[in-house]
Amino acid sequence: MSAIRRSELVAAPKRVVALVACVDLLAVLLLAVGLVLVRVSTTDLLRLGLLALFGGLYLEVSRRVERSRRLFAAPNASIINMTSVWILAGAVVLPRGLAAVLVVFLYGHLWIRSWRTVDGVRLHRVVYSAAGVILSSFSVSVVVPLAEAHRTLSTFRPIQLLTLALAIVVFWVSNTMLVSAAIVTSRGWSNPSTLLGTVSDNAVEFATLALGAVTAVSLVRVPWFAVMVLPAVFLLQYHALLRDLVQAATVDAKTELLNAGAWRQLAQRELGRGDRQETSTAVLVIDMDRFKHINDTYGHLAGDTALRAVADALADELREYDAVGRFGGEEFVALLPGADTHAAVNVAERLRRRIEATEILVEGRNAPGTQRVHVTASVGVASAPAKAADLDDLLRAADDALYAAKHGGRNTVRVAPSAVAA
Repeated sequence: MSAIRRSELVAAPKRVVALVACVDLLAVLLLAVGLVLVRVSTTDLLRLGLLALFGGLYLEVSRRVERSRRLFAAPNASIINMTSVWILAGAVVLPRGLAAVLVVFLYGHLWIRSWRTVDGVRLHRVVYSAAGVILSSFSVSVVVPLAEAHRTLSTFRPIQLLTLALAIVVFWVSNTMLVSAAIVTSRGWSNPSTLLGTVSDNAVEFATLALGAVTAVSLVRVPWFAVMVLPAVFLLQYHALLRDLVQAATVDAKTELLNAGAWRQLAQRELGRGDRQETSTAVLVIDMDRFKHINDTYGHLAGDTALRAVADALADELREYDAVGRFGGEEFVALLPGADTHAAVNVAERLRRRIEATEILVEGRNAPGTQRVHVTASVGVASAPAKAADLDDLLRAADDALYAAKHGGRNTVRVAPSAVAA
């Protein structure tokens, strides 16, 4: 396992290695320049010590929760750690070099004490994350001058809130851009929620950064009052853990769509709503064509990449309130509330064309280098009017239509007869 971990970055595409190397190197240079050129006072060292003490205490006490969040998290899921509370405060009130030292200390503690033994957590990713946070902290210190920040934090004026709000926005934008750059470089363009985070992710992130702003004010006015932030951080972390557990129970790990059980529950609720509103409902069953050939030719990792690409295409093309999930293997399902047969066929055809146009980059098993692969999918459509829609009947009818699409040459859409669906 350790050999695999060490070779993962080396085996990555050159553009990924170049991005990681540039960001890491820039962070190291900023750390060195900050320590050499910036004047450090006794007050600065005291504030650094308090931030390191509170941050280290929190990380030590919450080790078990942090490990649980990492263990239950889906692959490629965004994990928001609460160290931003102290990192943002350090970016506002500390000299740049000391702010970078604080980041190194906190992320080093996380790696050594919590993440090192968790499967799936890679050292080069942790280093990249730490480097990105150092750059984000540097951005805050550039946009919010240190002297002005100290002056405004020591008085209660509107400029104080404006300064802290600006620090929060700059930190979030800088960090999000670096994370998005890593995703685009390694996996290509994805849907906005993958690049920018979901609404829930950003709500937790901004709550964490707001606590960081409170910590910064406390350090300037009443330093030891900053300890009162710890209970709020623990509650926020337990909330994040609960959210991660719910996601692990309802989301398919490979595609980040709903799993079969969660999709069925949501689909049943939508059918009930359609009955009350007297609207028709449609179900699509989407099956990737010749998926076994991709696994056999390029390996199972390439197959997982293809699954994720198709899942992203479905999530992009369907409406937010359409229930879409992975039913198993290479088969996906979507329930379209308020859609009659004509509308469902149009949606199915649009999905088929989008999947056909999707290009997947995979590492060749027999030939070196990255190869471009295209996939196709067959779609079965079934719809039923209100009061006549039963989920199992709709699934059965859509599956029969999918069977006809497969035998009709693949990469096509077939519709179940309305009588069968009803």
